[in-house]
Amino acid sequence: MKIGIIGGGAIGLLIAAYLSSTCEVTIYTRRKTQADLLNERGLRMIKNGDERIVPIRAWAAGYEKLQADVFFVTVKQYDMVHAIELCNQWTDGGAFVFLQNGMGHVSLLSQLKAQCIAVGTVEHGAFKKDDRTVEHTGIGKISIALFQGDTGPLKQLLDVSSSDFPIEFEHNWQQLLTNKLVVNAVINPLTAMLRVPNGELVKTKEYKKMMELLFSEICLALSLPDENEARERIVRICERTANNRSSMLCDLENGRMTEIEAILGYVIAKGKEKGVQTPICQFLMNAVKGMEGRGFNG
Repeated sequence: MKIGIIGGGAIGLLIAAYLSSTCEVTIYTRRKTQADLLNERGLRMIKNGDERIVPIRAWAAGYEKLQADVFFVTVKQYDMVHAIELCNQWTDGGAFVFLQNGMGHVSLLSQLKAQCIAVGTVEHGAFKKDDRTVEHTGIGKISIALFQGDTGPLKQLLDVSSSDFPIEFEHNWQQLLTNKLVVNAVINPLTAMLRVPNGELVKTKEYKKMMELLFSEICLALSLPDENEARERIVRICERTANNRSSMLCDLENGRMTEIEAILGYVIAKGKEKGVQTPICQFLMNAVKGMEGRGFNG
């Protein structure tokens, strides 16, 4: 099975490291320097202090046809417009799995010319240490749901699922993404603003109160049907990934843009549609956007 991975970030590198043992994997990167490094020195994966080098093929996207049975699109939300243009121009359609935080990308998927479009969520902890190195900081799973088209091309993914890297299929894409959105909308902005790992949100009494206030506002904006289940999911993830630093916190620490608009921006927009005020979400979004691009020494 041929797997194409569009995006050389933490999640893209992690997927490549695991699927390369059973699939023919190619990573399509934005920068030629990253592709050259991966081709010359291999992909380095660290897990529990151990490391292994995975021989991998990589190309800078936009120079030749992208070929795969299934493409995993792992770019950040703010790169999605470019990614869809790239897919339309340089692929022959086929099957695509989009693995973004938030739900801002959903409205863009209708622009893609493809036989099969799926969306998914990633519960693994992964940290990109450099252009060829990813650390697997927590085992989770990838959940996928069909968004549009035929599921046929995706069925082979079940054959490459493993205990270390499980891939599961869900029936309702909207529920799948909403569940992950709520988790991201609570954990990411708070950990980013407070500069703490995930576990502190449930260990520190004051942070837990902040989390509950934010969660309540999000529930109103999204009209969540089961608040208790969503609350338990957030607490469970905070406990399971207690030492992890959220992707939004890592982005701020490294002076990068965040996905705050696709996460809290989406919640705020849904609140406006219902006439629900979201002052806490607005406050956090402004706080995070104000810190973007600075790094924590700025």
